[in-house]
This record gives sequence, C-alpha cells and structure tokens, in this order.
Amino acid sequence: MRNLPVSTGMACFVVACGLATAPCARAATVRADVFVNGSSCQLSIPTTDTKARPKSTGFRNESTTTGNFVICTALITPGNGTTDALDSLDIHIYSLDGTSRTVSCTAVSGWHGNGYRPPVYSTKAIPVADTELGDGITWGPSDFGGVNGTIPGSFAISVTCNLPPQTAINFLEPIFSYPVGS
Repeated sequence: MRNLPVSTGMACFVVACGLATAPCARAATVRADVFVNGSSCQLSIPTTDTKARPKSTGFRNESTTTGNFVICTALITPGNGTTDALDSLDIHIYSLDGTSRTVSCTAVSGWHGNGYRPPVYSTKAIPVADTELGDGITWGPSDFGGVNGTIPGSFAISVTCNLPPQTAINFLEPIFSYPVGS
C-alpha cells in the first residue's frame, strides 16, 4: 500500500469537506418547524369551574360533558423583516378516550391598527380519534387570501378551537422559511 504525503491527504480531505458542504452554502432559504406545546393555550373565557386545563401533555378538556373554547397563539419572528412570517400552521388535536369527535378551529391572521393587514379568519373542522400524536388541521396562504409563499399577516397568528369533551390540543406547529448566508 502506498502512503500519501500528509499535505496531499490533507488537501483531499479539505476538498471532500468543501464539496460536501457546498450545496448548503448555495441554499437561499431554510424551512423550519417550531413546536408550541398545547399547554401554552388557555381558555377563551377563564373560569375556575371547568375540567379544561393546561397539562404537560398539552391543553386537555377532561370533562365528559362540556366543551370549551380554547385559544392558542403562535408569535413567530423568523427575522425575515416581514409581517408575513409563516408558510403554514398546523394544530394537532387528540382524543383522550379514543372516541371520534369533530373539533372546529378558527385561525386568525393579521391585527388591528397602524395600517396593518386587518384580521382574516379561517375556520376548519376535523374528526379527531387519534390518541397519540393527534390529528392535524393545516392552514396555508390561500386560507387567508394569499396566493403562495407565506400566510399574509402571520407574524402574530392565533387559533381558537371549540374543544369537545375528552379531547386535547397536543401542539401547534408553525412552519416558516428564513434566509441563510451565502
């Protein structure tokens, strides 16, 4: 076996590393997911007479008879200098007892004041029976009057769900892209 001089071996190593990382250096954006635990959600109308509450496993409605309105926010600042921050937003909801129930959620993008984009609402419903990860509802740009790219006015987006008995919000998943260095 022939031994290469250290300088030749090192040069080959540097070229191999450079080739392995070159495609990443040319990428214009990176797509990222942020997981917001459902325990950060809260009752829309706070009360002490409820079985709906944040837990370490998400926001749970442990009542067997009463639904509750729950609001969850996702304030995302990816540093792209725009108020149109998100590519999409998912919310994952699961059943505590495996019984299928329909959950209706309304996402709102935009806000009042200072000439910003006024709020736009989008309501979706999904049957939920999964007891693990949770069934998901997804919102994208077209749900708020956008064509493609990012959700208009999604810098501060929120979701309000009518959470039926024995259901829980596992997590929110805001998805966004951000520029990388060249």
